[in-house]
Amino acid sequence: MPRDHMTLFRRRAIALTATLLCSTTAWPVDSTMTQGGFTGLSITPNANILGWGRFDFAYDRQLPGAVDPTGHNFVAGFGLLPNIEVSGRVAANSPMNANCFISACGGIRDLSASVKGGIGLDAAGRYRIAFGAADIGGAATNFRSYYGVLTYGLPEVEVSGGFARRSSTAGGSQSPLDGPFASAAWQPLPWIRGHVEYTDRNAWAGVRLFAPQQWLPGGWSAHIGATARLTDTNLTRRTWLNAGISIPLYRVPGQAASSFSTPANGTRPPMPEYQAQAIAPPATPAPAASTSIAVPASDASLQELAADLRKRGLEDIYVGRMGDGSIAVRANNATYNWNSLDALGAALGSVAHALGDSRSAYRLILTQRQLPLVAVTGQADCLRRWIQEPTAGCAAGELTTPGAAPLDALHAGASWVVERLQPSSRTVRVALTPILRTNIATEAGVLDYSAGVGAHLSWPLWSGASVDWRVQTQLAASDDYKRGGAFYRRHILGGTERLSFTQTMRLPMERWLGVTDPVRIRNAGLGAVTAQASAGRFGSHFDGVSGSVRWEPGEGRHRVTAQGGWFRNSDFGAILGEARTAIPLLATYRYNISPTRTYVEATGGRFMNNDGGVQLGMRQWFSDVAVQVYVRRTKFSNSAARNMAGLEISVPIGPRRDMNPSLFQVTGTPRFSHYVETMVGAGANAVTTGYGVLPPVPSLDAVHNSDRSGLVYFEDNLHRVREAAR
Repeated sequence: MPRDHMTLFRRRAIALTATLLCSTTAWPVDSTMTQGGFTGLSITPNANILGWGRFDFAYDRQLPGAVDPTGHNFVAGFGLLPNIEVSGRVAANSPMNANCFISACGGIRDLSASVKGGIGLDAAGRYRIAFGAADIGGAATNFRSYYGVLTYGLPEVEVSGGFARRSSTAGGSQSPLDGPFASAAWQPLPWIRGHVEYTDRNAWAGVRLFAPQQWLPGGWSAHIGATARLTDTNLTRRTWLNAGISIPLYRVPGQAASSFSTPANGTRPPMPEYQAQAIAPPATPAPAASTSIAVPASDASLQELAADLRKRGLEDIYVGRMGDGSIAVRANNATYNWNSLDALGAALGSVAHALGDSRSAYRLILTQRQLPLVAVTGQADCLRRWIQEPTAGCAAGELTTPGAAPLDALHAGASWVVERLQPSSRTVRVALTPILRTNIATEAGVLDYSAGVGAHLSWPLWSGASVDWRVQTQLAASDDYKRGGAFYRRHILGGTERLSFTQTMRLPMERWLGVTDPVRIRNAGLGAVTAQASAGRFGSHFDGVSGSVRWEPGEGRHRVTAQGGWFRNSDFGAILGEARTAIPLLATYRYNISPTRTYVEATGGRFMNNDGGVQLGMRQWFSDVAVQVYVRRTKFSNSAARNMAGLEISVPIGPRRDMNPSLFQVTGTPRFSHYVETMVGAGANAVTTGYGVLPPVPSLDAVHNSDRSGLVYFEDNLHRVREAAR
């Protein structure tokens, strides 16, 4: 091709590219989780924060700042609150499975945490400022830095600048983040981002390629990328690759009108008295859908309602009439084990389906383990409209939880047409549960694990009572969890893990104290005191008894629990750090910060292995996923105190709705929890076990929807109740 033609071709290609880029819709610059444990570009942070309710995982084939920077860098981060992100990092360049207690590994294994908080500075969201700390916790501070950063963002372009100070280093490694730093990023298309960074007189450039949205589930994102060093430094290799994925744990629902009412505090009894006027026509004209005349519900319609409740997977079903003409409905949930909100929606859907043609008043009580959990009272025609229509002209009902009043009083004097349809005592429940124990980034190995499965058989006997048998077996384990390994005495023991009898009941405090005034009962939360006692074998070889009492007054913002027990270790020495005779005695207080669905919790006393101390934690709920960060300080009588910091994630496993109960019922795992923790402060490199262990007994929180049974929780999630009802 002649030279002038080549020049013309290049000019046209450049013009076409510029036209395409200029005509493309502007895209915001995507932040990614960096190797340092914070959101940013590659080496440096920006002032953006990981989105609330998002989980990010990133992998880099590089440890910038290490003596030998070639290695494996894993980072997991959570948008824990609207303006705070936390992350955990494992940085390792020693042999992954080498035991450094036996031989010198010649590298690093660093388990650390990072935190960053930031806010916007203007209404347009262009300016943000953030402060953070990287590599906190542990004794080996290989990459610790503290920093502040300001970011200015426009569509397609973002620039950041800040100042950092690294702390003392270990073994010659150091954070690359020190002194003034700056970065700039350009994202002309949604699938590509380029950037340059400068810190501590060194510079890097990088590119990230993002997967198209149609390739991934809704809200997910994924990327691969490469980073290149621009200056002469031994902090990193010349180039390296990285990858990451971002997953939404929760989507904040829209703020639709609830169409539910709740009783005014202390001004009247918590439940409406359904007199004749309660089902009279409204005084003002209403839409035609609500002008149906009052028609008494027939026995056939009540039997239809009971059958529909059974079809939806509920059990222990009662349907009848009250003296005031309202319909009494009671059903137990053993099928919607992710969340009782789904069971409440299913029950309300049955009421609306069977009674919605009339203006019948209803009184519904949903139970869990046969104990009242939540009640709804209202009119069936309004309930049907609330379920079916975007907006309803009348309230669907009134919510009440035991913190307001003893719910059993709602059905006092009921004449039952259907009694105990699908009794729970005729169903044996079988749950398969994964089991996982890990040690991460210790001197014994980068990742050591013992993985297995447990089968849990439960047979309900009567109200609140059950017999439980749980067996488990180990399926796979790393070498250090096998015989002779560093963690062998923590491996999953095969055989019976639990064989016990448990009785749960509500304590009738109002009757014991002689209180009859509904306002006083409500103000003191006398209907919300629950007790549980268990006896048998727990934790594979502890024989004994345990008891606990739980009080959740009012709307459920506060919860107080006391727990104690006595156990004899029938196989003392099988598990490292376990006591011969365990006498735990613990008290817990939890406060629910409902606007952000955040639980702040403090536990103190004597733990399972007789070490005494306190644990402080913050649990953030993202729908049915919970992320908790905590710190704990405990000590045995003959040793120094140990300080631990950890992160725990809890998720449901299995279908959102389990199979309907019959002679047997196979269920999923309502809560599978796994934690990663590290010792901080003096002796932080020691491998320790047995500190701060909770008794391995049934929990009262499981009876209360994983500690989500307060009125504020149900009010906050009416969108999900309606979804389940539909």
